[in-house]
This record gives sequence, C-alpha cells and structure tokens, in this order.
Amino acid sequence: MKLQTLKKSGVVGSVGIFVKVGSAYENDNERGLSHMLEHMVFKGTNKRSYFDIAKEIDRLGGIINAFTSKEYTCFYVKVLNDYIEKAWDVLIDIITNPTLNNVELEKEKDVIIEEINASNDDPQSAVFDAFFENAIPTSLGKPILGKKEQIASYTREDLLNFLGKFYKPENMIVAYVGEGAKIEVKDKQEFYYKDYFEKSSFISDYEFKFIPGKDIIKRQLEQTNIILGCELFSIYDKRKYAAFLANNFFGGNMSSRLFQSIREEKSLCYSIYSSIMFFKKGGIFYISSSTSNEKTQNLIDACIEEFNKFKKNGMTKSELEDIKTNFKGQYGLSLESTNSLMIKLGSDYLTYNAYQDPKDIFLNVDRVTLNDIMEVLDLIDTDKMHLTCLGNIKDISF
Repeated sequence: MKLQTLKKSGVVGSVGIFVKVGSAYENDNERGLSHMLEHMVFKGTNKRSYFDIAKEIDRLGGIINAFTSKEYTCFYVKVLNDYIEKAWDVLIDIITNPTLNNVELEKEKDVIIEEINASNDDPQSAVFDAFFENAIPTSLGKPILGKKEQIASYTREDLLNFLGKFYKPENMIVAYVGEGAKIEVKDKQEFYYKDYFEKSSFISDYEFKFIPGKDIIKRQLEQTNIILGCELFSIYDKRKYAAFLANNFFGGNMSSRLFQSIREEKSLCYSIYSSIMFFKKGGIFYISSSTSNEKTQNLIDACIEEFNKFKKNGMTKSELEDIKTNFKGQYGLSLESTNSLMIKLGSDYLTYNAYQDPKDIFLNVDRVTLNDIMEVLDLIDTDKMHLTCLGNIKDISF
C-alpha cells in the first residue's frame, strides 16, 4: 500500500484509499460485490461500531465517504489539516479491520436494494445502465450496483473472499492532499482478513467489447430518454486530448453546436449533451437527452444530422483556440478543492502509476491541431453507433 502525497496550502486536507477493483473486475458470481463492500466496511470494525465511525468523524467536523466506479473503489476523509491524523486512523481501520457482521449485512442488503430501486426509477440512470449493459457485453458494461436477487444472496464468506482477492496492499494506493500532515502507512500493514489473501487468485484485467445496435425499453413515461453512442480508444491513447476538445465543442456546454441546434433552434428537448468516457481497455463517445415520446424520432435524427455536419465541416482555427481555453478553464476549476485533487492523485497512480500534472495536460491540449480533431471525428461513425431508448414508444428507425 503506497502513499502518494501532494502539498496544497489551505486549512483542509483530504486522504483517500483507492482499491483497484470495480464492477469491471467482477465475474458473474460477484456482480455488485465491489459496491456492497463499499457499504459494509462502514458497518463496524473490531475497534469501532458503525456509530463510533460516524461519531468520530462528526466530532472533527469532517466528511467520510466512498464511491465505486467501473475500475476502482475509493474511500476518503476530508477534515481540517489539524485533524487529518485522527481521521486517517478511522479510515485505515475500516479498510483493514472490518468485521462484516452478519446482522449488519442483512440490514445493508435492504439498503442496497432500495438504492437499486431508486436507480431503476430514475429514467436517466436506467437508460444509462441499459445502454452500457447492451452496448458493452462484458464485465465493464454490468451495473455497478448489481442485481437485486444476487445482492440478497450474498454471505459474509462471499465478502471475505472478495476482500482477499482484491483488497491486498499491492492493489491499493493511498493519496493525501493537504499541508503535509503525517499519514502513516505501515510497510507490513495488518489486515483482519489476511487469511483470505492466499485463497484468492488476483485478477488485474478485463475485456472491452462494443456492439452497435438498438434497444427499446418500454416504460409508461411522459418522455423518452436516449443514449446514442459509439466506440473510441482507451485512456492511454494520445488522441484523447483531441477527443476531449472535439466533444466539448460539439456537445459539452451551452454554446455547443448540439445544444444550440437541438434545444435552442429546434426546441426538441430541455437538456442535451455529449460526453466521453475513457477506460483502460477502451472508450465511448455518447449523446444523452430526453424528449416527449412523439418527438423521439425527430430528436435522434437531429442528433445524427448535427454530428454528420460536424464530421464534414470540422471547426475553424479560431474555434479550436476557443475550445482549448474552455477545456483548460473547466479542468482547472474542477481541481480547486483538496478532495478533487486527492481523487485525481489516487486515480492517476492507479491508471498511469504517476501523477499527471495539469500543466503537462495543458501543453498536450495546446498541441492539438485541426487535423487531430478530424482524425478523431473520422473514428466516430454514426452507422456503428448503439442506441438505447427508454420510454413509451413502439419503435425507432435507426
């Protein structure tokens, strides 16, 4: 378990433990276990009850939380720098010393099932999960939360086996951003579940696969939610900087072509945007929006038409310079807090084994040319996209 630090002046410090496991690394018998463990480590340790954990951080006026992504899980605390060592003692305790009490496990299953219900009831979340599951038919495409029936079936032994498989020191990074408090990471950190380390084989990779197609999920809703996307390259590809700029210009903000054309000129929707998600094994570009059921076909046709115009015409040199300024400004603002910097620090080390300095990122952005933009656009073929619609519609021409 290696410690990575970044000094930032101010009164607040943030420290996180990053574990290289998310839904992408789960096999069919483990769906949702990454997220379930994110919940369960907060339910008590051999030193602290779940109430003690909450009370200690509340006494410090701090925040303790966690999140699960496709590729990693992060547990973190954010407190005044003066209290960071006390908060760290709580954080390292829940990761290395969780009891995974059976009574608490059965209670938390109900909590997670309600979380799944809430996600399924949210059309935007539901269409996004459906798009991923159908367009990317590998572990990466599976829902992070898992399925209700499988969540209800898990035992304490299942959780311990999963901990032993992934929650090993060599599969973790500690990231601290603040004034320079003393965060102690022991060379031979004791783990309560260490007996499970040798029982489990370590999995460090997963498969990426994208399938063009169309899904229609029938729901009695006033609007149809859509995701329209296609395959891109991985996060390690240097063309990602051109992709970020092309996406921001096309659909990343309110002055983008997508927003101005589809919402402002055609009035087909309230909200519309495009985005890019990069992973270690691949990436996707997608458009997300919603509209009344009877306008769904018009919305999809307009999105495809607008993107094809972008592919044909590209952007001007002046527009490229403006979008570079836009990207650098947005990226810089996103790193204002110690917490966001801590998350960047930890995820950078998991992904690249090094911190990606924003200044270097800006230099790479500045090097992007109009030809680089067109090279990325040539990779995005509307005939190879996957469309997922969720709403009260029968069919869509696509």
